[in-house]
Amino acid sequence: MNEFELDPESMSFTLISDAKETCKACEKGTELASIPFDRGFTSVYEVKNDVQPSKYELTGGFFKSSPAHGYEEIVVDSKSHENRLKKYSIEEIEQLLSILVERVNEIDKYGFGGNLVITRTTEGHGYFDIFILPVPKDERKSCVECGILQNVSDKEIYRTENLVVYVPFAPKYEYELSVSPKIHMKFGDCDEVILFDLAAIIKKTLDSSKGENTIAIVQRTDNHFKLVITDGKKDAFELLGINKVSTSPSAVAKKIRDSKVYGNR
Repeated sequence: MNEFELDPESMSFTLISDAKETCKACEKGTELASIPFDRGFTSVYEVKNDVQPSKYELTGGFFKSSPAHGYEEIVVDSKSHENRLKKYSIEEIEQLLSILVERVNEIDKYGFGGNLVITRTTEGHGYFDIFILPVPKDERKSCVECGILQNVSDKEIYRTENLVVYVPFAPKYEYELSVSPKIHMKFGDCDEVILFDLAAIIKKTLDSSKGENTIAIVQRTDNHFKLVITDGKKDAFELLGINKVSTSPSAVAKKIRDSKVYGNR
């Protein structure tokens, strides 16, 4: 069973999960919807592996049920184990982003948490992984992203009428870009113009990349979303700054006690 633990010293969260890494699109889950797309249909599946169990249930609409505090679903646009994201046109990427906006707005009705992360890598099976999580919580009253945009300075790369592309002040990865709307807005409020701009930036970035990349929509509790593009494969927990281990601290402590490394107590 997965659970989150809070470190009282750093106030950071650790997810304890022994779930093995698998292809969620190949495993599938509870199918919720099939949505038209130029290349066929995208399928939406509910996933329960990486969310914290609790009393909540989802019912109605595209949903069946989800006994989880937090929520996860995947939007799959490739029936076979392949990833066409680098081959898609700007218009096709915009369509997929529009589908994500619809899904996020539907999920938002249920109030599962203030953190949204949607990830997709450019390798493996082609799907978007949507996470809504209640942790970590952010008690700050001002919007961090709005503050960053006012001081982006020489870290700015490019801008459109609606978006700014920049390198973070303290990047976590060797290659990391942030794409943020100039005004304070939620991902669910994106219109066709902003989605087209986002799609164009994704297309330009991936066309210039030779390795694996992770594309992510990240929205914290302050509700100012940004698009993050990094090198390599990253998951939602890593992007939210949540540590991930496979064994609980109680189990580790018991194992060391039983080994008698420090003698009998």
